[in-house]
Amino acid sequence: MLAHAADKGLQERACGVLRNLTTSSVQNESRAFNAGAIEAVVAAMSVHADCALVQETASVAIRNLTGGNVKYTARAGISGAVEALVEAMRRHTESPGVQSSAMSALYFLTEDNVENKTRALHAGAKRLAKAALKAHPSNKRVVREARDLLMQIG
Repeated sequence: MLAHAADKGLQERACGVLRNLTTSSVQNESRAFNAGAIEAVVAAMSVHADCALVQETASVAIRNLTGGNVKYTARAGISGAVEALVEAMRRHTESPGVQSSAMSALYFLTEDNVENKTRALHAGAKRLAKAALKAHPSNKRVVREARDLLMQIG
């Protein structure tokens, strides 16, 4: 991923592969973590910040890559994942897929992690979750993820 950072299509597909490989597979999460996948996904989000498809796919990949693992969520926070997810929400307010996926990932990154919760609050996650509720009131997934995130971060 890092060798072809400018290739938007490749980044979206690579994030999708990571998303799929790490769905319900602790062994694959560990392998991806050790290979630097979290940092690669955050880099893809940064380089392709204006591409909703990369942002949505990367958000789900981050959620799956961290899998509620304390060590993984801490590294994701240090790697800039929280800020990248909030920026995705900020740039793609019109996309319910980006909104719900980013909020879901933020929920898991802030669960039992004070540093990530602080990062999310400072980056504006609370305001953006409220905005997502107003922008997508009929989208059940957005409403659920926004409410969960708001309860999580206070």
